[in-house]
Amino acid sequence: MSIYDKLGNKHLDFLREIGNVGAGNAATALSMMVDKKVEINVPSVKTIPISKVPFMLPDPEELVAGIKMDVKGDAELETLLIFDASGAKSLLKVLLMGAEIKDLTQIDEMATSALKEVGNIICGSYITALANFTGLYLDPLPPEVSIDMISAIIAEVSLEIAYTEDRIIFIETILNIQDIKITGYIFMIPKGESLEKIFKSMGLM
Repeated sequence: MSIYDKLGNKHLDFLREIGNVGAGNAATALSMMVDKKVEINVPSVKTIPISKVPFMLPDPEELVAGIKMDVKGDAELETLLIFDASGAKSLLKVLLMGAEIKDLTQIDEMATSALKEVGNIICGSYITALANFTGLYLDPLPPEVSIDMISAIIAEVSLEIAYTEDRIIFIETILNIQDIKITGYIFMIPKGESLEKIFKSMGLM
């Protein structure tokens, strides 16, 4: 039986609480970074089949910006933050003080660095909250940026678990930067027995 078959509302509520705490901390850090008011909301947390991930975006074949962060330590997982093309361009316009990005495949080192920092803040805040709640030692590695179709990015990050699991955790994330609304898609891909270890640490298994 898959670990995902054992999950109920209490497990998703726990992950949502982690998301809310992480979002609050990330909003504060991003607000300082861009010198604007930032709010981050986590409307929903759920588990979804890996095969369904591309269809969560308006255009499954559109290029997206993906920021991946590996996590080592007591539990091993990958976190993946995805912005669709319009969201990534809107975000970069804010981060680069009004610079227009026409083609995501042509972004320069400064834009790539800005996306990495956003991933570092958002994914890092989530992992820090998870570590604080569970007491587990979690060590996030530097983020990596990919510009590709979401199916290709998801295939790469889920390769290690594909033989044993067909689902991953999805954390819907909405950024409001003053009057700009940007939807982000966070996916958490635990490896091995890491997800069970996380819930056991909280007495939920």
